[in-house]
Amino acid sequence: MPKDQKLNYLLDYIAIADLVQRYGHATDTHDFRLLRTCYGDRIDIDHTPTIGMGRIRVSADKWCQLAEKFHGQLDGDEHIMIPQNIVINGDTASCHVLMHASHFYRGANGSPYQTLVGTYDLKFVRSEEGWKITESVQGVSWTEGNWQFHNDIKDSLGTPDLS
Repeated sequence: MPKDQKLNYLLDYIAIADLVQRYGHATDTHDFRLLRTCYGDRIDIDHTPTIGMGRIRVSADKWCQLAEKFHGQLDGDEHIMIPQNIVINGDTASCHVLMHASHFYRGANGSPYQTLVGTYDLKFVRSEEGWKITESVQGVSWTEGNWQFHNDIKDSLGTPDLS
């Protein structure tokens, strides 16, 4: 592979790894404008293990509004995101991400702590603004702590309008 191709590959690899970290940071700091910069205009989401709904196609604006309604109720988040197996194919890419997410909710009935351990399988597309997430499939390996407050917050959202 020529040097310029190697350099472009490395720059793309770093940009995608940075995007994964920005996604976790935006969620943890409740910076939903920053979170919006992580996505293309429309995204395919399957976060069935934590929010139900199955696989949906949604505007990134609506998805980030839903994230704000959910995470905005929490008193603290910590997402540790470890990108693995970044595969770049021209203007598209994919990445398997190890995820460890801890949540803190003072208003919980019972323990205010909840942790989930799992994965995200992400797909990306290159845009004029850089790499953007176009698909996110969540897997949960296990949870610890008070899962009930997670369900209570999820249920408080009702049936969100994601059309």
